[in-house]
Amino acid sequence: MTHDPQVLCLLHWHGEPPYGLTALGVTPDRLTEAEEKAAAALAGLALPASWADAHPALRRHLVAACRPVPTAGLRHVTDDRPALDEGRARHDCLRALTAEWPGTEPLPTEEADRLPGLTALTRLTALVCRMPPEVWPEAEEDLLDIYDTYTVGTLP
Repeated sequence: MTHDPQVLCLLHWHGEPPYGLTALGVTPDRLTEAEEKAAAALAGLALPASWADAHPALRRHLVAACRPVPTAGLRHVTDDRPALDEGRARHDCLRALTAEWPGTEPLPTEEADRLPGLTALTRLTALVCRMPPEVWPEAEEDLLDIYDTYTVGTLP
């Protein structure tokens, strides 16, 4: 029996400790629109290597440009338990994502590769999620502000 997912997720795995998984969700009926808007928002821009180190004007520009992208939400899970290998951390993060966000289905890598705009937005969002809360920027510079719903957490 097949089912239609309520939300398709693009995933970004951060493979260095602290390990993290970022999932950007889009409803299937808005996937094409979301890709077009994300690609238009990020076309030709040199994306920063760090959100914290990016110039505030660039952060504000990116937030404004990405705001029209229709997303169904965002989840970011970090696993920073000591002495945990990457494979186990990835498994635990995927399990937590599934538990926290029922009705979602990760896009297969080959399909996600055909969505460069949303892939770039997912990577960019992962940068913001990795910032400690005490250095998060103001709302007009915070990329997470473009999402109606989001969760950023750490596995226990």
